[in-house]
Amino acid sequence: MSAANPVSIHEQRRLIRQLLDDSSPDDAPTAYYALFSDPTRATLFIETTDSGQAAGFVGRFQTGIDLFRPLVTLRCQDAGIAAGLLDEALTPGRPYLLFAKLNQLALVGGSLHINNERILLIYQLDPARFHPEINVLVTHNTAHDGTPRCKISSGEAEAVAGVNWQSPAFAEIYVHTDPSARHRGWGGNVAAAITQTVLDSGRIPIYLVENHNEPSRRLAEHLGFVDTGARQVFADATYQGHPGRQG
Repeated sequence: MSAANPVSIHEQRRLIRQLLDDSSPDDAPTAYYALFSDPTRATLFIETTDSGQAAGFVGRFQTGIDLFRPLVTLRCQDAGIAAGLLDEALTPGRPYLLFAKLNQLALVGGSLHINNERILLIYQLDPARFHPEINVLVTHNTAHDGTPRCKISSGEAEAVAGVNWQSPAFAEIYVHTDPSARHRGWGGNVAAAITQTVLDSGRIPIYLVENHNEPSRRLAEHLGFVDTGARQVFADATYQGHPGRQG
């Protein structure tokens, strides 16, 4: 049965916490959105057992990734639970962004039409392997959402590193280097700077990257990030309706 109108999203988050290990990089991306993202931009749908324990949830979130396509994540025990919750949470024919642990992908095939599927490796920093790289050209500031940002720029060439999101335990970093700024070492410099900033905040840096992106993987491994073996799916998705009612 579905959870009966919990008092607040904070109560909902307390209920689903048992489904997630927010101290594990494996669950970190899903846990951020489900447990720690802006509650005014988050909507949760929960299935509970007869004893009142959470058996699964679907979360729908408004993000800066795409203003017109809400991000959807989930953690469900089986496809039946996923189908029922997606039917509550989503509108048929509307596009969404699916961002979830890879093992959840098999549960949504009857409900979601998936395009542009990307399987992301989750790298986590091993602090013992990290050696800071100092470049006096690196400037430190904050992004519009208050998260840290490190940059090197000269003329039209720029390398930037920042944080996509941060939870109490983790922060996902990103790196972007203009083509004209490549082969100068700037990408590694700003990545090292943001990694140090995250460590100083008491969080563990993680980095999500596709398997075939060898330059990004080499950069991460050079800084001391290691592949955790965890996999996350990020994909375009269109809700098709409950599979039991289609056709």
